[in-house]
Order: sequence, then C-alpha cells, then structure tokens
Amino acid sequence: MLCMETIAKVHRLFHRQKLSQREIAKQLKLSRNTVAKYLQHATVEPPVYRREQTHYPKLGPFLDALAQQLLQEAKLPKQQHLSARRHFERIKDAGYTGQYSAVAAFIRKFRQQHQPKPVPVFMAQAFAPGDAYQFDWSIETVCLAGQTVKVNIAHFRLCHSRAFFICAYPNQKADMLMDAHNRAFAFFGGVPTRGIYDNMKTAVTRIGKGKEREFNAQFLQMMTHFLIEPVACTPASGWEKGQVERQIRYLRERLFKPTLAFDSFTSLNDYLQQQCLRLMQQHKHPEYRQPVTDIWEREKHSLAAFRPYPAERLEILKVSNQSLVTVERHRYSVPVEWAGNTVRAYIGAQTVRFCSDTDCIAEHPRSFVKDGISYNPWHFLPYLQKKPGALRDGRAFIGWVLPPVIERLKACLLKQPKGDRVMVKLLNLMAEYDADLALTAAELALDEGMPTPEAVLNIINRLKEPPSPRFHIRDIPLTVPPSVDCSRYDRLLSLSGKQTDTVKEKHHAA
Repeated sequence: MLCMETIAKVHRLFHRQKLSQREIAKQLKLSRNTVAKYLQHATVEPPVYRREQTHYPKLGPFLDALAQQLLQEAKLPKQQHLSARRHFERIKDAGYTGQYSAVAAFIRKFRQQHQPKPVPVFMAQAFAPGDAYQFDWSIETVCLAGQTVKVNIAHFRLCHSRAFFICAYPNQKADMLMDAHNRAFAFFGGVPTRGIYDNMKTAVTRIGKGKEREFNAQFLQMMTHFLIEPVACTPASGWEKGQVERQIRYLRERLFKPTLAFDSFTSLNDYLQQQCLRLMQQHKHPEYRQPVTDIWEREKHSLAAFRPYPAERLEILKVSNQSLVTVERHRYSVPVEWAGNTVRAYIGAQTVRFCSDTDCIAEHPRSFVKDGISYNPWHFLPYLQKKPGALRDGRAFIGWVLPPVIERLKACLLKQPKGDRVMVKLLNLMAEYDADLALTAAELALDEGMPTPEAVLNIINRLKEPPSPRFHIRDIPLTVPPSVDCSRYDRLLSLSGKQTDTVKEKHHAA
C-alpha cells in the first residue's frame, strides 16, 4: 500500500508531465498494475487497507457451530448476548488453536450481515423559557431509621434552564404525586406552561392512537389548578423526555452511591434539596455555558405564579369502638366522643386530618407502617374520667412522654391511694388551661411541697389575676393644692380631749 506522498507523485507525473503508466512505473520503481489502480480515481484519498477475502484456516472446523450459536443468541435480549471473548474461550475449550482476532473478526462480520443495526436518528429539542418541564419516577435504595428500604424519587426538570428538583416518597400514589408537584413548583418559584410525562397509571387511564390519551380525573384536576397542559410521551419512547431520563442516571451515581442513611423522609428530602442547589451551581448550561442557577433565575420571570394545590384525597371513614380510624392498614386515634360515628379523612403525603362537617377533630403525621397504631393520649382523656385505672395499663398511655414536671407530679400522686383519679384531675387542668401556665403552676406546687390538683388550680388562678396597679403620688393630678394649716390639728386634739372627759364621767356614774 502506497503512502500519500507517492500517490501524489503518480498523479502529478501522469496529469502534468503526461508520462505513460509504463514510464511512471519505471521512474518510481512500481508495478504498472499499482500505478493503474491509483490512477483509476480522479480524487486522491488517503490509502485504506481493505481485505477483499477473509480466510479462517484454523477456525474452519468450528465455523458451523459458532454460526449456530450466534443465530440462537440473536433471538435473546441484548443483555444476554455473549462477548466475542466468551465465544473464543468456548471454542478454545473445544480444541481451537487459533488466535482471538480471527474469532472476533468472524463474529463482527456475521453480526453485520445477520443483525444490521439501524442508526437511530434523534432531533435536538429547544424550549422557550417557562414553556415545559419533564417528570419521572425512579426507585433508589437508602437506609431509613436503620433499615435498608426502596424509596421512590420524584424527578422534575425545567426544559429551558435545566434546573432540577427531586424528593423522596414511600410510594408513587396520587397523594405523593400531588405533594411532589407542590414542592417542586415552590422550589422553582413558579409553574411552567406544559408538563411532559410518561404513561403512568396515576396520570393516564387509557392510551389511544398517536397522542390520544384519557387522563386520570384526579390528575386532570391538579393540572387544571396549576393551568398546565399535560403531554404524554409515546409508549417506550424515553427520548421524548430525555432530559429527565439522563438526570435519573446522573443523580443515581452522584447522590445514591454509596447508600444514603437518614432518620426520616424529612431529613432525606432536606438533604436532596441542598444537593440540587449545590449541583446546579457547579454545572454549566450546555448551550449558554453559564451556571444553571443563573439561567434558572432568568427563567423564573417566565413562570406563572404558584398557588399550592390542596394535595389531599377525601375519604369517609367510620370510627371503631376503640376510637380508631383505619387508613391504608394503619390506625389513627380520634377523640372518644366520635366512637361509632363517621368522619371525613383528608389524606395527604405528610399528614392525615380527621374532620367533622365543620371542624378538624384530630390530626396525625402520616405513617406507612402496616397494622400499626398512632395514638394521641389526649383523645382518651374523657375515658380516663370514668376509668382512671387505664392510665397505668391503657395501650394509648404506654410510653406517653409528659413534661418532666408532670412526670414528677405523676410519680408522687400514683404512690398515694386513689392517685390515678387525682392524676386525671391534673391532666384535665392541663387540657383546660394554657399548657405553659399549667406547667408553671405545677412546678410552683412542687416547690411549695403541695403536689395536688387543688394547689395547682389555686396557683393557676393566682397567676391569671391581673397585677395590681401601682401609682405614684406625683402622677396623680390634684384639683385643690394642699395648704399648711396647723390649727386643724389643734381642733382635732381638743375634740378628742372632750370625748375622753365624757367617757370618764360616764364610767364614774356607773
């Protein structure tokens, strides 16, 4: 194979000096066939070696078996295909004595002939400021409260500025999805015009032809509140929301390896939000070559105003005779006077509220412990008035952490006869009056050596009395200014002397 310099000489001698191919071959000491080959093309290209025929002398006895294995392998998923090195090791165990390069060349040519790979063509996308965002879920492994669990991460990404936000949830249900949107739009500082989603069940009920979709009614209600146009991707077409797909792979490597460990979802989400801000400050926008945070600040002016969506679903539930309400296999306590009645349960991602027709009667942090119970001991205070003995062994009161002052009073009272009933009276005082006021009164009662509800009530009433006003003489205006007249005192003394003589005369007469 000639070098590029020799090929250039051949063309100059032939086209400029008009030499024959025989003369060129003699002058450059080349074969006439070589000169003719390089003069066939008018354009001069760098020489590339191309083998016209491939011979596998040592591989020959194994070609049929190797080709059969490759045909069977083509029917399997790509993840199950063996590498050329593995095929080489297999036929080497069968007696092959040739080199790996021959096996790799045969496999490469075979796959090109039998499995031609179509070149995927992608169209670059451009989004105006505030136009769209992309959403998706991912599942990651973290350690929460000492246990390794799978958590669901909600991913949001603004398409123009590449700003992103993530938060963790125990599942992907509708109440989690609504809470995630509230958090994301509050973090972004506004709401884009369109939202790009895949065909998840919490968003899409039915997939039609093309872009026809039947959206979930609850999801559409949230979209209507935010004035967002939902857009569903084509099934199995992840490139239609490629930004958030790449974000999932990137953040999985940067944030979730090695495994994160936190006490609760709250502390985990606080950490994830801080990391989102840190990474956006470090990375530059691929088009503008500026930090993502700078582009995000400019995009905020194009976002619509954010109004929080009431991310709660309503259920009408019945209260059991133990004054408990079951929500997704977890029981929550309500005041005992509601036992046997129905209540409205407003179920959110963070809290569960139980309401009557007009008022909220109980509220608990959301728990996902199956068959667990969340008690509020104050809900059972009316029950203690009838059965004060339940204060010792009642399930709702086991492990009840009271303020240290009340615990000291409780220790004193429970040692006395009928101390349970006296302790219930003290708890009623705490529920009736301001908590800080009751604690102050209880501490004063202990200091004075009178650990009784009566003493606590007495101190509460004293503390509630308004302070007596204090006046200074100089602050009281006088309508008549005082004058010095000592004769007034003389008249008073004379009067008191006459009264004394009269009393003595009466005494002698008696």
